[in-house]
Order: sequence, then C-alpha cells, then structure tokens
Amino acid sequence: MSLGDINLVVTADALIREYATAAYVNEGCGVLLGRFQGGRVEVVDATSGNNLNIERARDRYILDPADIVRADREARARYLDIVGFWHSHPDHPARPSDFDTDHAWVDYVYIIVNTTADGAGDLNGFTLAEEGGPFRQLPLMVTPGPGPAR
Repeated sequence: MSLGDINLVVTADALIREYATAAYVNEGCGVLLGRFQGGRVEVVDATSGNNLNIERARDRYILDPADIVRADREARARYLDIVGFWHSHPDHPARPSDFDTDHAWVDYVYIIVNTTADGAGDLNGFTLAEEGGPFRQLPLMVTPGPGPAR
C-alpha cells in the first residue's frame, strides 16, 4: 500500500498533544485509530499507551503490546482500523530516529510530536515504504472531521 497523506481530525490532534505533554520528560506513545481511504489515512482518534522501555524512557519507547490489542478491539467495535502509532520526542525534533526506523512497520503512519517543558510543539507524519526504511514524510492536515465515533 502506498500512503499519500494524513488527515488528522482536530480532536485526535488535541489528544496526541495532551498525552505527549503528560508523558514529558519521557517519550509518550500510543495507537492511531481511523480509516485507510485509498492512499489517504484519516486519523479520528488516538490512545495513550504504556512505554515499557524503563531504562531509556527519555529517548526510546516500546509500546506495550497489550495496549495495541486493546486499541484493536476498540477500533473494531467502532468500525475503525489501527492506522498507525504516535510517540513524542522530548526536547528533540519531531523527526524519526534510527531507533524509530529500526522498530517501525510498513504500511502504517507514524506521528511524532516534539515536546518541551512548555508542552507539545511540532507534529509530523511519516510512513515506512519498505522494511528497514527510510521513513518518508507525509503531508499532514489537521481537519475538523467527524471526530471519534463512540
């Protein structure tokens, strides 16, 4: 699948920023729920997950698999899909690191948000076109959208 751009519903954008700010000074992480629509991805909701990387939580994340399973159940109950994952970069740019590339899955979107002591800053979207990278930045538009269907 070739992903072209990301439509991020404003309520999902606000949740990602809220969760990322709450996780600061560590990396926050979670799952993106939405729909694949041709080459476009619509993100309508986001979950907050548990970062299992305790030793390097400041600059690495390992999303708890139980959080992915929980998000998948929630998505299916709402006729949505897991479309990707988000995480924060405390005091670093919202760009993928080598660690991010090494641990990413093809055909999902990855949203990275920069956080500082002042809160959430830049937010960028990426996809991995093939195993091992590199990441490709995707156009990301925050839209009013329908919001989460609960």
